[in-house]
Amino acid sequence: MKKLVFIILLLTVTSVISQENITTLTIVGEAKKQIEIDSYSLTISLRQIVANGNLNFELASLSQITQNYKDKLKTIGVDFGKFQKNVLLQLYTSYSEAHDVSYYNYATTSEEEMIKIIKQKMNGLTIVQVEAVAKEKNNTEWSALTLAAIEDAKVKAKKNCRSPQQKIGTYCKSRKF
Repeated sequence: MKKLVFIILLLTVTSVISQENITTLTIVGEAKKQIEIDSYSLTISLRQIVANGNLNFELASLSQITQNYKDKLKTIGVDFGKFQKNVLLQLYTSYSEAHDVSYYNYATTSEEEMIKIIKQKMNGLTIVQVEAVAKEKNNTEWSALTLAAIEDAKVKAKKNCRSPQQKIGTYCKSRKF
């Protein structure tokens, strides 16, 4: 029992001693980063059109929908052959689909081409996902951004030290920025 009391006392005293009450001021610097797009990708689904009580559209099989979409893309100068069938997504979602559905992925570096594809609307077509991938920054670019953020933090720290409303103590007098 004495050992248990000693251990509890030791843990309590250690935690009290380890908690220091030092007032700190954290200043975060910012830098403006220009984002450049490297590539675009999208995922579409093509599904057969079936009767559902509202017959304001023409019934069509999956092969007819696919052919109609190929024709639409051909009119805007995009080759449907560049679309890759997404079998994994089809397997993943097949349990919840009541009708024939096919999923396709497309990737390009042209923003204009992506916009043209997205503007193509038709029954049986759903754009599942659109993604833009940014160009990776190299170490030199990251270093420049880091230095700009540090300089911004220094300017903010100097402003805080000069403010008459804040009492920072000897920190501002002794610090050289």
